[in-house]
Amino acid sequence: MLNPKTCLEHASKCTQTAETFPPGEHRQKFLDMAADWTRLAASVEELEASFSRVPANANEPYRFGSRIDAQQSHAAEREDEAATP
Repeated sequence: MLNPKTCLEHASKCTQTAETFPPGEHRQKFLDMAADWTRLAASVEELEASFSRVPANANEPYRFGSRIDAQQSHAAEREDEAATP
């Protein structure tokens, strides 16, 4: 399974390989791949974090569009509060 640690290990290997080449196209390709692996590690980490967040209505079954409904009702409540003197 792809995880941030594996991505960073691949980035490190690419950097090490790049150092074996003289400056030029091949070296740059490996440095670019290392940067890609590093960005991928950050993306995977962010995605894993988003999966670990517990939704506010965790006890209720998920219904498609429910987050939109919740945002709209919160916005209506704020409008009502703002309108009340």
